[in-house]
Amino acid sequence: MKAWKFLVPVSVAAALAMVPQDPAPQSPASTDQVAIVPVSEFKYTTLQGADRVLSARNVVEIRLFEDHPHNIRLELIYENGDYSMIDATEFHVLRSGTTREVKLVRGKLARMRFPRLP
Repeated sequence: MKAWKFLVPVSVAAALAMVPQDPAPQSPASTDQVAIVPVSEFKYTTLQGADRVLSARNVVEIRLFEDHPHNIRLELIYENGDYSMIDATEFHVLRSGTTREVKLVRGKLARMRFPRLP
């Protein structure tokens, strides 16, 4: 009789273990689109219409925020941990000459790495 009482909980636990579980909830980071691209320079046009060229020598990541209205907002992260935030009307990735692999990320403003100000 004691063996029967032991087998019922074990079989129930084994049956529950076999039931497919829901996958883990997706983290907010998984909504970002990521690509690694060889880049030599970035060319962008400021809101005032001036063209700027930036070498990709020290840039490791560029984040493009798709939910920023009226223009393009970019965040650049450098090797040493510095970053830049750029508002532009145009943005070009150039791959001629010596290139470096840069991580391009398309995401939401809520996922900015730029610090939040009070």
